[in-house]
Amino acid sequence: MNRILIVKTTSMGDVIHALPVLSDLRRAFPGAQIDWMVEEPFADLVRLHHGVGEVVPVALRTWRKKGVAELWRQWKRLRAQLAPKPYDAVIDLQGLMKSALLAKAASGPRLGPGFRHAREPLAACFYSKTASWNASSHAVERLREITASLLDYPLSGDPDFGIQTVAAQSSALNEPKHAWFFHGTARAEKSWSVENWRLLATKLTSDGFRISLPWGTDAERKQAETIAAHIDDVTVLPKMNLGTLALRLQSADLVVGVDTGLVHLSGAMQLPLVALFFATPQWRYAPKFNPNAISLGDMGDIPSCDEVYEATQQLVKRPV
Repeated sequence: MNRILIVKTTSMGDVIHALPVLSDLRRAFPGAQIDWMVEEPFADLVRLHHGVGEVVPVALRTWRKKGVAELWRQWKRLRAQLAPKPYDAVIDLQGLMKSALLAKAASGPRLGPGFRHAREPLAACFYSKTASWNASSHAVERLREITASLLDYPLSGDPDFGIQTVAAQSSALNEPKHAWFFHGTARAEKSWSVENWRLLATKLTSDGFRISLPWGTDAERKQAETIAAHIDDVTVLPKMNLGTLALRLQSADLVVGVDTGLVHLSGAMQLPLVALFFATPQWRYAPKFNPNAISLGDMGDIPSCDEVYEATQQLVKRPV
């Protein structure tokens, strides 16, 4: 096995959950080049992994908006780009018709989830080999299991997200500690109230924390400004790409956030993290592989500000 292509294009959290697959493949096939096809906005996330070969960005969302003719033209361009580099395996971990069609642009046998496990069962028709996973497994474990089954190698050890980080230094330098709030989400049911965020910000700044509020959309920026209003040491950050954000995030002493891709990135980076789940099941998505993470809430169970604050105190008081 000399050349492998992973196809996992979206979403941000799903891409992060798939990073340990790349680490597994590196161990199983140490001499192989392992490339990754991903939507352009998430390409910098994949590049954080020390073991990735070539990152193949695609812009399927943009292509589709411009019509079928543009989609077909871009697909042919992608196929021409990949044609000189045949793969021994093209692994579609998305299990959708769109990802199966993108995988078909690459030269080599296509592998993916079977009819019962593909998110769109018809996608399985595009694969020469299929496999399954344990339905009760965590999202990270599912992807590891199916890839190991498809390429017939044993799994061992905990997931390795492959992200090289540096530890936060503020405590050692006697500087104010730095917390990040990941408050923005595209799904209203995942939102924690602005009142809770403001109350938590007041409590943590009273403890000497400086708080950063990133944002990605105008709505998230307005929410960040509302959270920060009239509270000292709370800063609304400028808009930044994921690569820059990940670099700055490394120095965080604490992260609090709802179930979004940035929270999963924080978990993969092993940062002190309080993750809030109330619209998605903890057992499937919580950052349980991060020993510095505490997950609160569950489907229909929204944690209070006091519960979240208490969790932050548990993390702050843990020995480094």
